[in-house]
Amino acid sequence: MNKIYIPFFFLLSTLLVFTACDTEDELIQERLEENPQPGEATLSGSPGSVNFSKYVAVGNSLTAGLMDAALYNSGQANSFPNILANHLDAVEGINIGAFNQPDINSTNGFNIVVNDLNDPSGQIAGRFLLDLSIPGPTPTLGELPTPYTGDRNALNNFGVPGARLLDALFAGYGQFNPFFGRFASAPDASILGDAAAAQGTFFTLWLGGNDVLAWASAGGAAPDGEEDPGAQQTNPATLTSIASFQQAYGAVVQGMLAANTEARGVALTIPSITLLPLFRAVPYNPIPLDEANANALNQGYAQYNGGIQAAAQFGAISEDEAALRNISFSTGDGNAVVILDEDLSDIMLPNPEGGDPIVLPKLRQANPSDLLLFSVAPLLGSNTEQGVYGLQVPVGNQFVLTLNEQIVLNTRIATFNAIIAQTVAATQGRVALVEVNTIFADIAGLTAQQAALLGLSPAAQAAADGIQGIIVDGVNLSPDFSPNGIISTDGVHPNPKGYALVANEIIRVINESFGAEIPLIDITPFRTVVIAAS
Repeated sequence: MNKIYIPFFFLLSTLLVFTACDTEDELIQERLEENPQPGEATLSGSPGSVNFSKYVAVGNSLTAGLMDAALYNSGQANSFPNILANHLDAVEGINIGAFNQPDINSTNGFNIVVNDLNDPSGQIAGRFLLDLSIPGPTPTLGELPTPYTGDRNALNNFGVPGARLLDALFAGYGQFNPFFGRFASAPDASILGDAAAAQGTFFTLWLGGNDVLAWASAGGAAPDGEEDPGAQQTNPATLTSIASFQQAYGAVVQGMLAANTEARGVALTIPSITLLPLFRAVPYNPIPLDEANANALNQGYAQYNGGIQAAAQFGAISEDEAALRNISFSTGDGNAVVILDEDLSDIMLPNPEGGDPIVLPKLRQANPSDLLLFSVAPLLGSNTEQGVYGLQVPVGNQFVLTLNEQIVLNTRIATFNAIIAQTVAATQGRVALVEVNTIFADIAGLTAQQAALLGLSPAAQAAADGIQGIIVDGVNLSPDFSPNGIISTDGVHPNPKGYALVANEIIRVINESFGAEIPLIDITPFRTVVIAAS
């Protein structure tokens, strides 16, 4: 196929509706003017059966406060544990001790999407900023994580970016993950060991997301621990097996409870990650074509389409699969990208010139059931030696979650969340469950039927009202990284306002489960995304 030039403009604005910042800024200013400021009014409450004097947070990047693809000062200060601790400290009647985090001491941090943590050579990229001229994220100048110089025995936040459940139990994990190594108590320490040694009277536990996210972020191209358990030890992108998850989660919960026999805690479930912008920001059909390029592409795929039809005539594949694999382009917008789909049938046709049979590639065009990863956005439409990426060069499996892969993923998440709920229920009231998908299903605009198809809990199904976004303090918050969104520019982690929402969900559960009376956090002052200067 001859190379062709496609003037490709990838417009994220077709999905992300960027509303003006002025509206939220004005509402914030009005709220601040009309309401007493900190120090002018006293919040009061009661702890119920919880002793908050030593709050310990255990988790991954969501607990550490990572956002915009980096762990940096402002993000870390707006981690949900820090937001929660600061709020509890401001409530009269709640006795909470100091809450210490392993300060990262970096304005822009180390971008975990752009940089390679295992080979940090060359210029280091920092956190993303939202660039409305693209629109999309653009990295800042960052720096490598440095060792924590404070008192490692006085820490309260044990959130480690990249940590899976298995990693939390792994002695010496800091030697493989610098985000833990920088504040681990010893070279052979484990996350659970250090967190348990802190002997918290109250703890939050939010682990399990990386046991599915890394596999999904690799387009389902990594191993599945159910089929290859050994891969869990060597490939961190492996989808964790059910048995490994159950054993590890039980060990973490019991380890925290055993460290202090009077401790109470809350455990958070795994979000339905396919609802995140990482998997929703890139449409399956983003390519505009003029007549000449559409005709050239159709001519280039004519031989492949002929082979597909021949395979159907020979009975090698069904007519339905033949229709699925037929590749066709048209003039105008809305052309679907070409992808590799390993679930398609193997097709070998006789070679008319003799010799080895002809093996047809497993190609098809994407459809509405496919989810393209946000990371493929800068590649689409680019010219390579083999042709235009996404048209003449198929999008690789590592950038697409097909429907079959989504079913595997969502089934595993539902199973893991059931394990979390069962483990919490077995603690005889010492640990309460925070079902995070109740708010995510609501803000994502799912219907109850869609929530059920994703395997979400009855509570999440009940919260799914079919209307995208939620109105909080007069602002309609959206499930993306637009100026009114709750997700940061990496498409996965919340921004400060999103983390404040999480902290409020924790407070609601503490009140309901432990008889506390803690006022909710006013999330108005918390920012959303930071926009790059034009």
